[in-house]
Amino acid sequence: MVPACAGAPVQKAIAITHVSVIDVASGEIRPDYTVLVSGNRISYAGPATSATIPADTRIIDGRGKFLIPGLWDMHVHGFVWVFSEFAGPLLIANGITGARDMGWYIDTTLRWKSDIAAGREVGPRLVAGARIDGTINKAKFVAHVVTEQDGVRAVDTLSHKKDGSRRADFLKVYSWIPRAAYFGIVREAKKVGVPFAGHVPYSVSMVEASDSGQRSMEHEDDLMRACTSKDSLLRTRFADTAVVESDQLAMIKAQAQVINASYDPVICKSVIATLARNHTWVTPTLVVYQPYAHGFDTASTHPEWAKYVPGIVQGGWVHRAGRIKPADSMVVRSYFSFDRTRELKEAGVKLLAGTDMPQAFVYPGFSLHQELELLVRSGLTPLEALRTATYNPAEFLGALDSLGTVAQGKVADLLLLDANPLTDIRNTRRIEVVIANGRVFDRAARAQLLKDVESTLK
Repeated sequence: MVPACAGAPVQKAIAITHVSVIDVASGEIRPDYTVLVSGNRISYAGPATSATIPADTRIIDGRGKFLIPGLWDMHVHGFVWVFSEFAGPLLIANGITGARDMGWYIDTTLRWKSDIAAGREVGPRLVAGARIDGTINKAKFVAHVVTEQDGVRAVDTLSHKKDGSRRADFLKVYSWIPRAAYFGIVREAKKVGVPFAGHVPYSVSMVEASDSGQRSMEHEDDLMRACTSKDSLLRTRFADTAVVESDQLAMIKAQAQVINASYDPVICKSVIATLARNHTWVTPTLVVYQPYAHGFDTASTHPEWAKYVPGIVQGGWVHRAGRIKPADSMVVRSYFSFDRTRELKEAGVKLLAGTDMPQAFVYPGFSLHQELELLVRSGLTPLEALRTATYNPAEFLGALDSLGTVAQGKVADLLLLDANPLTDIRNTRRIEVVIANGRVFDRAARAQLLKDVESTLK
């Protein structure tokens, strides 16, 4: 199934000629290919010598360039509040043609999904989630549950409309769901056929969540706790703690000392083996920790991108940065490690690239490229990192028939790069052309998207 499309496709045929196509499934580079796009589908992908280019086709010269599938950010909260009208253009300008929204006001997200699909707005194809949590979480956009029956009702209400049609594409479970409610969600979600993903609630262990069929685990916090001999103790301690959900620093500081002192490699290996056996996916969101770990310095906060962020959001980010002390950054650095990501990879756990934007100094579009670089730093090869944002999202969503590779018959979500990302993952930033659902955004069009956002925010 193809998630909602990324804007109305152009009608004029497109030919990307004499390009090197990267097969992200195998890692093979296929030189001197021509890729034809008709409407929003790839009608031909093969040797340039065998290509028949129809008259009145828009030609894009691919000599010396590399073609990959469009990128996905598999953990965003972008289509809400003041970010809604800016997130889509910023993502497209950065080559992100698909995004999984992890739950806010579901009806707002669904409206953006519909408008993007119809071409009324510019943005990536969206997969829309609805969030469920316990009553400690006071947010109005959350379905609050206590009992098993509450969990059942939340699934039924959020997953389908009264006419039986699908509402949310998936359900995001959050940290303070009581144990009975979690297993009520599990049973009903399986019954009605809706996936559930998200945090591992404090009321259950990561092994229990994986065994229950939770589709993906978001962030590495829960895994780091599960890799200790004090997992049960920590979960009990925080299960009834009304820590502000967005205050990641407070959560990290509260757990860091215990986690660092009680890490157990044998336990960790067993937990990760369970994830691999159950085909439970993990979205590390490494980029979200960086500003805290580096004291909100300019290298981690990227002030050059601030012009694309609403002032009210920047104000919140700056306020948060002002609270962190050098000692706090040391705590985060001691807590945060790339080791778990490498261990996940080595055990065969499949990974997804996600940013958690718009957390503090996590920018729509720009930060996805940072995430790919951090995944390589954590031990993935450039190809493996590239898969986390291309092939893996398509596999996770059950959409390999239409997304994830550059092949005939697939949706034309494409990224034309000036340099090879398999030799240096940073080359995903060197974008020549973005094609989103058959719609071309060349350098001039992408620059205009950025200019429009900047002008609106002045």
